[in-house]
Amino acid sequence: MSLPLRWHDAVVDDLRRIRSQFGDEAFAQARQLIASLPDDPLLGDWLTEHAGTGNLATCRKVTLGPDEIAPDGINLGPSLRLVSRLLPANTDARQVEVLCIAPRRDLIAYAVASARLQED
Repeated sequence: MSLPLRWHDAVVDDLRRIRSQFGDEAFAQARQLIASLPDDPLLGDWLTEHAGTGNLATCRKVTLGPDEIAPDGINLGPSLRLVSRLLPANTDARQVEVLCIAPRRDLIAYAVASARLQED
């Protein structure tokens, strides 16, 4: 099943930030993931409600980008998250929407996605 794709207006700015802060490889990876969503709208993992970001249970996350290394040298895994959702609902999907692509650190990606959901 292939679904139409749409994205929040600010995703273009997200992509510019990714290119400038994380490099061309992360930018290309983000674009490839966006392009794959219509044919694989269930890509990634379901999110849940979190005290720090609110309820994102209608959204999915995909990890991408270079690994983030903590100051103590521990690898924290991919540094970026692409957050998307199915519209109008998970059980009646007719479209996939990219809400944001942002850093995972300090829950930034989830806070951005939550704020963009509240705009709707």
